[in-house]
Amino acid sequence: MKKDTARESVLSSVYPHVENELTESLSEARPSDISHRNEVTRKRLIRTALSGAIRYTAMLACLLVFLGAAGYIASYAMQYVEKREQAAYFNNFEDGKIKSAGASEAAKAVAAVGNSELGNSSLPISGVDIQTGEYNEYFEKKRAMIVGLQRSYPDVWGWIDVPGTSVNYIVMQSNDNKEYLYKDYDKTYTRYGSIFADYRVSRNMSENRNTVLYGHNMNTATIMFAPLLEFAISEEAFQNKTVNIITRDGVYTYEIFSVYDTKASYNYTQTYFSSDAEFINFAERCKSKSIYQKDVEFTADSKLLTLSTCTVRRDDMRWALHGVLIGVSK
Repeated sequence: MKKDTARESVLSSVYPHVENELTESLSEARPSDISHRNEVTRKRLIRTALSGAIRYTAMLACLLVFLGAAGYIASYAMQYVEKREQAAYFNNFEDGKIKSAGASEAAKAVAAVGNSELGNSSLPISGVDIQTGEYNEYFEKKRAMIVGLQRSYPDVWGWIDVPGTSVNYIVMQSNDNKEYLYKDYDKTYTRYGSIFADYRVSRNMSENRNTVLYGHNMNTATIMFAPLLEFAISEEAFQNKTVNIITRDGVYTYEIFSVYDTKASYNYTQTYFSSDAEFINFAERCKSKSIYQKDVEFTADSKLLTLSTCTVRRDDMRWALHGVLIGVSK
């Protein structure tokens, strides 16, 4: 304390005017002056805070715009790559390895393997119109592709063609439902995988009460089973769409009667039914779950088709589409 007092005495003696001015300023200060200074300080702090908030908000907005643009570019690039890969996939079909040039080539492919490999095309299917006798170029071309491919790739099961969409693919089948999740027909890796039949279904369509096929739902709406979601979006598409399943025995045409999303654990892919009543009950349940309704009646002789794909947004959800056989052409 003595040192402080001594220092103050020295400062006062050296700078007497400072002490006097400070004393006079404090004695003349009014409460309003102090209040004004506080207000100025408060406003300055508010302006500083607002300026900082605006700056950070602008930075956040710029970041969001950047991320959005980057996401759009990435999505566009992915779609471009998928379209290139899809084009390459179908070019492979056109180069003679898979796709025949016409009816004459179809006949050659069929003749090359012999009629014994064509299967029994005379099996009756109760309640279904079976057209035979006339030459069916559409069927013969597809059959040529299927039979020709099966010589080198025995897992080829058939073909799926959905008129009016880009769904037009080979269907594979193995002894489980995992083999072709990410493999092409020749077992090379592809993130698209293949369309494949449930391992439990028969290659003889007349033996299947519910033929189940699986396919990926890709980001690009034109690849694999992604186009089938149009049935869920548009009732018009749902009401007027058929699916052709082609095997070496014939072209099986199904009318879509149900589309819905469901838990993957739901047994919408059931293939075995212990009784006619169980089968009809299954078909009615599938019909009742549909987003849109269609007047369809089922009997013990009905033949169903189930197409299954993922919903993208959740791993434990699936889109299910069901059709009922309305005709066969051979």
